[in-house]
Amino acid sequence: MGEQGTADLGYLRGQELFQIAFGRDELVFTLNPDFISVHCPVEYASGSAQPFEIWSPGHVLQDPAIFRLLHTQIMSFQMNQNEDLKLDFTNGDFLVFRKQPESQGSYQMSCGSEVIIV
Repeated sequence: MGEQGTADLGYLRGQELFQIAFGRDELVFTLNPDFISVHCPVEYASGSAQPFEIWSPGHVLQDPAIFRLLHTQIMSFQMNQNEDLKLDFTNGDFLVFRKQPESQGSYQMSCGSEVIIV
């Protein structure tokens, strides 16, 4: 994954994760004051462990380990050519949002009054 085309996402670096909210078809990560709303499969990994799908629309949360991310900061991010977004956190854990092929709105991020839809 490279950081090509992600200049608009630079505001994510250093953001603290304050809340994680789950719905049947949406997962919301609340930053301060921004948010990331996810409507696609999410992978999670702790440290150097293999990532696994922790949530996807229409399914329940697979593991409560995701709550380890609360009150950590986004250290870095990477987006690949498929527009999958990887967020690395200060505790060594990471998330990957897997954009659905041919889909607009797999995830969206607010940055002040601007909303970025991928």
